[in-house]
Amino acid sequence: MKRQYKKLLSLAGVGVLSLGLLAGCAPPKGTSDSAGNDAKKDNKEEIKVGLVTQLSGGGALYGEQMKNGAQLAVDEINEAGGVSGKKLKLVVQDDQANPSESVKVTQRLVTEQNIDAWMGTLKSSDTLTDLTITSKQDIPSFVPIAVADAITQSGYKNVFRNVSNNSLQVKALVDYILKNQPHKKIAIIAENTDYGRGLTEAFTKDFKAGGGKVINNEFYNVGQKEFNDQLTKIKSNKPDAIVISGLVAEGSLIVKQAKDLGMDTQFYSYGGFMGTAPIDLAGKAADGLIHTEYFTPVKGDKKIESFVNNYEKKYNKVPDSYYSAATYDAIYLYAEGVKNAGSVEGAKVNEAIRGIKNFQGVMGNISFDSEGQANTKVWIGQIQDGKQVVIHRPE
Repeated sequence: MKRQYKKLLSLAGVGVLSLGLLAGCAPPKGTSDSAGNDAKKDNKEEIKVGLVTQLSGGGALYGEQMKNGAQLAVDEINEAGGVSGKKLKLVVQDDQANPSESVKVTQRLVTEQNIDAWMGTLKSSDTLTDLTITSKQDIPSFVPIAVADAITQSGYKNVFRNVSNNSLQVKALVDYILKNQPHKKIAIIAENTDYGRGLTEAFTKDFKAGGGKVINNEFYNVGQKEFNDQLTKIKSNKPDAIVISGLVAEGSLIVKQAKDLGMDTQFYSYGGFMGTAPIDLAGKAADGLIHTEYFTPVKGDKKIESFVNNYEKKYNKVPDSYYSAATYDAIYLYAEGVKNAGSVEGAKVNEAIRGIKNFQGVMGNISFDSEGQANTKVWIGQIQDGKQVVIHRPE
């Protein structure tokens, strides 16, 4: 009996030792566990790109443009023979502008679809959360729309943004006002979100540093319909101009209600006022408004003209803002990374993308810095007689 008991103890010891050795071989917490998957990916016949955006609700218009731009690029690349002999496949998921849904569909793309690359989303907050999922697998992740500075300051080596961030667009607007306009006393009306507050803080800092003065900061809630209280306070201070730090749904109501209050004031805003939406929503009240631009279908640029012609042929509409142009560029940038890496392995592709220099996209010449932020330029546009006109395009 004693002999049998010792034998059992000996077997138990071997079991504990084996478990200890297995535990010692496990990857450290927080490191990428994508190596095993990467080998399988190189053997796949197609390359899957997951796109997360809003395809239902109020932001569906922008999400549809994102999807269209990405699909156009995928189709063009596939018609030309694919990437390294493999065809691209776009897998689109609707996040419904809901943070929990965005996480859910991103997780689904990673675990069920086994995507090779990820793109999204409309909202910076959702994008930041989704990137915590893709970064664990070292999946190349493109951010063509969301502009919060924090996205490329997260320390992730798999994240690339091919559009200017908030700080860059604010600086472009401030520089334009100070150099080209007489307005030195500015009032700001902003949505009470991270986006609106971030723009307000950055503009106030940069404008004051340049010798200007911000005399009002008024906030409103997303979805608000009446702005009389905020506009009345601003009107009493007699600003030279007003900056709207928000999107077009509320911004269009603000310019209309300002006109109703007899405020003949110059308005400025940001990328949310690109395209036909502000003209459709605000009508003549939007005339004269100056805003930052990332893309406009201008004549004379062969890259832009080709994109616009192909987009119009496929979708029977003109791409008039960056939502489609930026995703179109993002697909081509990813394809360039795969081609240069000679592989779809995440780590290799990320390194290759980071090394891209002077890539000519429809949104300009693109190179990435050490944080994955592109050096794309910010244009300045103005609504004139019911049309969008580029009034400043940096070289």
